[in-house]
Amino acid sequence: MFLAWNEIKRNKLKFSLIIGVLIMISYLLFLLSGLANGLMNMNREGIDKWHADAIILNKDANQTVEQSLFNADDVKGTYDKQTTLKQTGVIASNGDVEENALLFGVTKNSFLMPDLIDGRQATADNEVVADETLKTKGFQIDDTLTLSQSDEKLKIVGFTESAKYNASPVLFTNNNTIANINTKLQNDQTNAVVVKDDNWSSQQLENDKEAVSIDNFIEQLPGYQAQNLTLNFMITFLFVISATVIGIFLYVITLQKTHLFGVLKAQGFTNSYLAQVVVAQTFILACIGTVIGLGLTLLTSLFLPEAVPVKFEVLTLLIFGIVLILVSLLGSLFSILSIRKIDPLKAIG
Repeated sequence: MFLAWNEIKRNKLKFSLIIGVLIMISYLLFLLSGLANGLMNMNREGIDKWHADAIILNKDANQTVEQSLFNADDVKGTYDKQTTLKQTGVIASNGDVEENALLFGVTKNSFLMPDLIDGRQATADNEVVADETLKTKGFQIDDTLTLSQSDEKLKIVGFTESAKYNASPVLFTNNNTIANINTKLQNDQTNAVVVKDDNWSSQQLENDKEAVSIDNFIEQLPGYQAQNLTLNFMITFLFVISATVIGIFLYVITLQKTHLFGVLKAQGFTNSYLAQVVVAQTFILACIGTVIGLGLTLLTSLFLPEAVPVKFEVLTLLIFGIVLILVSLLGSLFSILSIRKIDPLKAIG
């Protein structure tokens, strides 16, 4: 380790280039991981708050809540805990700001009722509790909302946090209100039934309905899988690029030091010792680059606007940092193999 660190100090410019590349790669990698987590969270945060086990939908709806429609009485009392979920898309405006949102009709005192961070629960018809992101966009408590597809007017009486559904903010109201806006949801009609039951099963349902696990339901949300796969591929390629870049840099440096390694071998230094020096150098460089990249990422997160869907998780950042260092060490194998092939007599001579 001493020899490795001593050489880095003596050749600051040369090794600074490697550290600089590692900083840029780790910085981009950490930002992408935060973006991936943020986008995933935007799609599923409202669903995660249900803490449910399954959701019942019409079989012909292709696991899309708004396209599903059936009579809630058909599944009444089938599971331990269950409640109806009525949904319709709306374009709401308070006169100054217009926003796409989803209107959820939920039963009073059910587990789908949102926790409040401001205001009160919707207790009367045409009252709504809104996702907090609408508050940041200019909506306030007591605002009267007009809808583009209905003459009904809604009033915001409270705000809740983390209530996005498939990246759209949610407005919570009662069943009467949503039935006035969407005439298909009259009487006992519902889009879905959300279930809390460890022993849920589709076998208890009629043939025109299906019970889907919440995890599977989330995976089938429009764009969810494609988005995650794209970002995960980018992150994987960054790991590969990191290993390649480190490998090339160290290989070139090793070729430049062929004479030196030849002298060291002639003096009795073994291949394993020289390999340890290269691995130690790589470890030091990777640690410095990764730590600085992580620091820049955390610093950047302080200045990102709220509109950017970035969410950093400490465990994910630590895992990615460790993997990046291990991948960098893997890239040093090229140099180790080249050192083993150096002939002391030819190198000296």
